[in-house]
Amino acid sequence: MPRRLLSEPLVHFAVLGLLFFAVHAALAPERGEALAVDAARVRATASELARRLGRVATPAELAEALQVELDEERLYREALALGLAQDDPIVRRRLIQKLRFVHEDLADHDEPDDAALLALRDAEPARYALPARYALTHVLAARERHADPRAAAEALQQRLLAGEDPGGLGDLCVHGQRFGERTAAAYAGILGESFAAALSDMTPGTWSIAASTLGWHVVRVDAVRAPSLPDLAALRPRLRADWEAARREASSQAALRELRARFPASLHAVPAEVASALAERER
Repeated sequence: MPRRLLSEPLVHFAVLGLLFFAVHAALAPERGEALAVDAARVRATASELARRLGRVATPAELAEALQVELDEERLYREALALGLAQDDPIVRRRLIQKLRFVHEDLADHDEPDDAALLALRDAEPARYALPARYALTHVLAARERHADPRAAAEALQQRLLAGEDPGGLGDLCVHGQRFGERTAAAYAGILGESFAAALSDMTPGTWSIAASTLGWHVVRVDAVRAPSLPDLAALRPRLRADWEAARREASSQAALRELRARFPASLHAVPAEVASALAERER
């Protein structure tokens, strides 16, 4: 081959292409495993095609759909044979996700009885309890109406403690002067986190001071409904969902323990503290 041709990039590309296909031809088997097309597969493809078309597919349309499926399977197998799935983070994550789904699906499919659901509720009462609710009266010293709204609120507090009617005191509040029972989270949405956080420290029936997004308030908690656990009927859908999630997680963890035994970690030059912590987790 003339020296000039050897220096051409197209020649290099062609030679590399020929080498790739030559190596692949040498390594690939002459004939791969046949792809099964049976009555069950035809029925499944016909059903899916009818769903998409809104009618029964013709034999030609069904044959075309089957060929698409077969070609996709051929491409998939060839990609695996060429190692194209190796070191691909997207493929890796997808396979891990699918295997986790398989592990979770291996869990027992028993239905939880009422005792199991109640045990789940009572094991974490704070998780399922209805939060405390507060009804209150407040008098506002608005931020934009006073040079020192806190001092104004403290002066209002003294008048209220002396017995004055709150109805005639303070600045107009867009939310009114009385609130029915609301959770702290609801008050946070209306008057801010600082106001909501102060409610739990207030003594019902007395006038306290709290800041809000509007200014400073003199607040009297008129009633408190303590946190309470709902009955089983109210919580059943949530408890059932949590029970199912816990069952799937237990199944997944059991499968991982088996895999850790089959594929143990081999540590080399790992710091002692890290090695000890990892060994503890791998048990």
